Amino acid sequence: MLILAAVMYITNDMAIHTKSACIPVPVSLVVSAVCVFACFSPLCADMLSPRLPAPMSWLGAKEMAAGSFDAALAVVGKDASADTLLRLYKLGVINARLGNAAEALLALNAVNKGSPVLAPLAMVQIGDLAASAKEDTRAVAAYASALKAPGLPVKYRQHIFGKIKLAVDRGGAVPPSQPWLDEYKKWDRAQRLFDAAGLEAICDSLIADGRLAEADSILEKHMPELSKREACGFVERVFKKRAADTALVTTKFLFSLASQSAGCRNFATAERLLGLAQKRADFSSAVPAKPAARLLGDIAFGREQWQKALDCYKKHDAAYGSESEVLMNAARACRNMGQSDQAQWWYDRHVERFPSHQKTQEILWLRAWNYEEAGQYKAAAAGYRNLFKTNGKRTEEAYLRHALCYYRLKEYDSTAAHLEAFRKKFPQSSYLWAGMFWQGKSHVAKGRADEAYKVWGDIARLDPTDYYAHRARQLMGVDGDGAQAQAKGIFGEHFAAQVSEKEARAWLDKASLSSKKSLSAKDSVDIKRGAALLAVANSEDADMFLYNFESNYSGNLQLQCDLANGYALAGNKAFSFRVARRLAWRIPMEYRDKAPLQVLSVLFPPFYSATISKYADRFGVDPLFVSSVMRQESIFDCQIVSPAGAVGLMQVMPATGKGIAQELKEPFAEDSLYNYEYNVRFGAYYLKKRSAQFDGDKVLVLCSYNAGAHNAVKWRDKNKKLEPDLFVEDIGFFETRGYVKKVMGNYWTYKALASAPGYEYEEWDGGRFEYRWVTAYPDIGGGAK
Repeated sequence: MLILAAVMYITNDMAIHTKSACIPVPVSLVVSAVCVFACFSPLCADMLSPRLPAPMSWLGAKEMAAGSFDAALAVVGKDASADTLLRLYKLGVINARLGNAAEALLALNAVNKGSPVLAPLAMVQIGDLAASAKEDTRAVAAYASALKAPGLPVKYRQHIFGKIKLAVDRGGAVPPSQPWLDEYKKWDRAQRLFDAAGLEAICDSLIADGRLAEADSILEKHMPELSKREACGFVERVFKKRAADTALVTTKFLFSLASQSAGCRNFATAERLLGLAQKRADFSSAVPAKPAARLLGDIAFGREQWQKALDCYKKHDAAYGSESEVLMNAARACRNMGQSDQAQWWYDRHVERFPSHQKTQEILWLRAWNYEEAGQYKAAAAGYRNLFKTNGKRTEEAYLRHALCYYRLKEYDSTAAHLEAFRKKFPQSSYLWAGMFWQGKSHVAKGRADEAYKVWGDIARLDPTDYYAHRARQLMGVDGDGAQAQAKGIFGEHFAAQVSEKEARAWLDKASLSSKKSLSAKDSVDIKRGAALLAVANSEDADMFLYNFESNYSGNLQLQCDLANGYALAGNKAFSFRVARRLAWRIPMEYRDKAPLQVLSVLFPPFYSATISKYADRFGVDPLFVSSVMRQESIFDCQIVSPAGAVGLMQVMPATGKGIAQELKEPFAEDSLYNYEYNVRFGAYYLKKRSAQFDGDKVLVLCSYNAGAHNAVKWRDKNKKLEPDLFVEDIGFFETRGYVKKVMGNYWTYKALASAPGYEYEEWDGGRFEYRWVTAYPDIGGGAK
């Protein structure tokens, strides 16, 4: 669609010897530009390539994404389409990657002369060639030329600044009288402080010069601006370098490092640093008493020294008054020591001192939950009612739990009535489907199947991939059976029906929000440049031009679908799914039951499926289940790290990974978890291990994956007599309850798609391109009439 249309404009309007003006994409293209959808089957005979003049060529993209530049050169060299500046740009990039500098420069210089739109991209590539040849002054000149292009996004300008800095640091000269020089110098100053390496270098230099107070000041000011991962690594490095000569570090500096270490949950280092600071004669004057007392308690709490933590919190509370986190941690310390009465005393104090605080809502929730677990359902219902007038994430779920108390009491009419009232009060609630599902179950319990089917049919129509929609169809006996679904009035089509490209595009257009903005002139150019970068599999740079379209044109679902497909074509699964998730949220509910297979294939992609299938087969687990876990755990980002430190596609904790490596008799390094194949292998093995422990019960496997096997065992033993739906609702952790539902919804959706005509789970991986239709339809590469 728009990405494709933008490059169609490039390829159509920019012949080698003609100048191209920066003409904005006409409004008509927003509606009529052709979208190429992700189709995973040779059966997609009617999924045609774009039919506008001189369509964009994706030839070479798969090879470039895989790093196979020789193959890319062969493919692009055989491109039957007329020579265009886009093709020359691709040849320039490929030859640059292959080290063919003369060929690359010939093509890139032609692009620079022929197209104001592609010129800055070509000049950046020319600068990179010069930098790789250590011709740093020429590199700076090329980058400076790229910066002359008007309207470059700030991130892309700063990206070029980074390249200039590297060349300048190696001795490259900046051309005189550059209009961007002041902007560059301001950026450079900021980078030196906000970047962890720069901040560390500055602090090291100041400490070496004896300017400790200045180092302290810079650390205090700029440490919060680092990402948590950067800050934690920074503290570890600084401490290791200064561990033997802490006398050279000020007391305030030591305390800052101790606080940061505690924030990174490195409590052993924090305790040592705090101890060193406390031994200083100037500790009481250098460090305020209140944060020092708080840190002492937090370190003890983090090291599970419960009595010591409680004693510290008592002193802090007496000396400085009540703080929410102090009261809560004191209560938790008491609970962990088995002092339930003392824990309640601290909780009561929190409710009294902070009646509107979200933590108070948590306390009231916990009390109602405990009543429910003890089988005191009347008391639990009253407890949940106490939350109705509070604010926080528990308010709406309290209505559901309140109704479930009546369900447990077998007062099904009351359950249905309370849930109907909830449905009217919170029509946009994230718990709406849960309420409707249990409303239907209450009707069934009273013998009102028709009413239940009506409610359940509404869920299935409005959000067919949701956990509760799948459960509703399963209980109605129609899951995966389009004929039965149609007969019972649930929806009129098969789940994920494959339609023609024209029909799929029409569905996206109809489902788009009514207010569609026209592209500004600048946006038109940004899309063209971003699309050209995607065509050479440079998704990181492309994102600097394209990211704003995800929010600024959110109502145009064709554009969002095109963005997701464009990133996938460029080989960036994480960016593709980032857009796809937002696309899913933006599809109006009334259209979701008619979503074509092509769209659902974007929302539930088979990314990494060749690798997944390989290890799923080896360990005897369902590959669709692995994909479902991956989709929820990492959103297909192999570089992602959770706040708790879990790494990669399957979010493997380093300690868990080390244990798995020992069991598999493999070497282990924490950085290896960023390798997608390594990570998938470990994740699949862990799922197999947990599956064996829980006899293949997927709900318990997911509980153990998210919350640990010990919690899964506890919930299994306590609630094993409950009906399956109540068992899921009674999972003891808020996060794990939601996690299980989301992953099971993913799994059932993948299963439905896998059985849908036209969808193939197996993708081309390991250096091959996963979208088979790209090679199935060579006319995408040019010449389509």
